[in-house]
Amino acid sequence: MGTSFGHARRRVLGVACLASVICLALAIAHPAAQPPAQDAGELIRKVREHLHLDRELQTQYTYLEKRRDVKVSKLGKVTVGPVRTFEVYPGDRPGRTYKRLIEIDGQRLAPTELERRDGEHRQAVLAGVEREKNESAADRAKRQQKEADEKREERQIIDDGFAVYDIKLVGQETRDGCQMTIAALTPSPNAQTRTERGCYFKKFKGQAWVCREDYQVARVEMEAIDDITIGWGLLGRVNEGSKFTFTRKKVNGEIWLPAEAKFDASGKTLLFRKFQLFTVTSYSDYKKFNVETSTTYGDHPKEDP
Repeated sequence: MGTSFGHARRRVLGVACLASVICLALAIAHPAAQPPAQDAGELIRKVREHLHLDRELQTQYTYLEKRRDVKVSKLGKVTVGPVRTFEVYPGDRPGRTYKRLIEIDGQRLAPTELERRDGEHRQAVLAGVEREKNESAADRAKRQQKEADEKREERQIIDDGFAVYDIKLVGQETRDGCQMTIAALTPSPNAQTRTERGCYFKKFKGQAWVCREDYQVARVEMEAIDDITIGWGLLGRVNEGSKFTFTRKKVNGEIWLPAEAKFDASGKTLLFRKFQLFTVTSYSDYKKFNVETSTTYGDHPKEDP
């Protein structure tokens, strides 16, 4: 029950993937950047080739993640856990990120507990490396196929965003010292999508703020325009009017990365138990990760020159 609700919540939060969609749409639509008509197709192809999801960009950095997790009991009661702070270290591949828990409700974990957790993680990493070293050709092919499927799905999610949303420029605003173009996102209920997350896009409308200097999305605000069922309605429902806000900031004057995600929702879980929750996940203290100089978890990673 808890796991299923968590997966559904992550799908709802997946609206943030639209940032890449909006970046491309505005880069194409901006008059100053528009090439001759005969080159428009080539421009679209090149821009799409260079799109990266935030998950990919974050693998170049170590950072702090602070969040409160949502839990659902077997009887459908929704509770929000304590504030937990993690030091996040990228791995060599997706799925190997190490989220090192360092604080709970502002209280630092004891050094012995940190050491125990680090030791367990190292052993898990070493065991994974050993398994891959000894895996059969069939298992290796299966693993590589799974990784390729995940990357293909991420691209399909971006495609679904283009299929679902009508993007129109509706205004301008200065935010965080940057001139922003405001775009309205209106879903088409009859749009054809290829991914499960794409189907959820149809349930949201919203706006996005895009920095005119480099066409990067700084903020996305989305609101559910219909109830969203979880597990075909058997596990629960998120109500119309629930909101998701996602903000990004420029790090070191060179790259835009996630700064904060807010989820404000109401609904019902199994046995018609109502819930109202508000959660905030923040990302901060980004530093360029250098694996050669950051071999020990807990050491302050050195920034690349």
